[in-house]
Amino acid sequence: MPPPSFADDQELLAYLAARLRAAIDDPDGVIGATAQLIRRAIDEVIDAPRTKRLVLSECEKTEKTYLGTKVEILFRDAIGQPKGEYLDLNLGGVDTDIKHSIGTAWMIPREALHKPCVLISENEETARFNLGLIICRPENLTAGGNRDQKLQVSAYGREQALWLARNEPYPANIWQGFDPELLAVISAHRGGAARIAELFRNLQGRPIPRTAIAAIAAQLDPLKRVRANGGARDILRPEGIVILWGQNDRALIAALGLPPLLSDEFISFTPRTEREAEKLRAAGHLDADHTEFSPPPG
Repeated sequence: MPPPSFADDQELLAYLAARLRAAIDDPDGVIGATAQLIRRAIDEVIDAPRTKRLVLSECEKTEKTYLGTKVEILFRDAIGQPKGEYLDLNLGGVDTDIKHSIGTAWMIPREALHKPCVLISENEETARFNLGLIICRPENLTAGGNRDQKLQVSAYGREQALWLARNEPYPANIWQGFDPELLAVISAHRGGAARIAELFRNLQGRPIPRTAIAAIAAQLDPLKRVRANGGARDILRPEGIVILWGQNDRALIAALGLPPLLSDEFISFTPRTEREAEKLRAAGHLDADHTEFSPPPG
């Protein structure tokens, strides 16, 4: 089947954006799915459970280069679309490239000239990302190329792109700038559930991605150490601290006035009023006899 034809670049970009939105089978949509896969890609490169590293800056240069390939693979999988004939992605019958950047210096190969491209970038210090679509016309690129004959998206080109997400938040690496004294306290616990409980005890009201849990659990099933039946929930329950999950507890999280979570995030919380406690009791998160309330630390 021949690829679809379009009157101009803006019509093509609108078509591709619609295909992206339609392809995502995720409650958070294409923006939420991209936010989560960026976090997953970076954390898989860091590989904290095996390497004991916690931040991207500790990785080798070659690993940071591979991050782009990792993002490409996860993005294609998230939207459920195949590879293109010559480029990274077949998006609605259109051969499309995928380019990732730590920052906004997207490098475009010569074979992508005049072709559409998905642009993805992130900043670990601010935990903000960009997701857009651009047609790689020469006027949208820098005139010079590097040793690999790649061109770079120019400031003018960024203005011509169709942005689905611009400077949007993605799950932060909680270890970026983490208090070293608190990290030492968490690490001092021998069991994974105890380390996770200490993390949630001290970071109440803050979204915690599952990858951060895996980093300190150091076990094959890190989320088992969050759940009840011996996990962090059981450790914290007598203290009146609950752990809520973005996938199952969205309505309760909103009712408590907590920040919205992605489906891959958790948050801990201590009820401050009887009304909040009643909501948690009704959902089975708090014991019926718990009547002591205090604001969470920090």
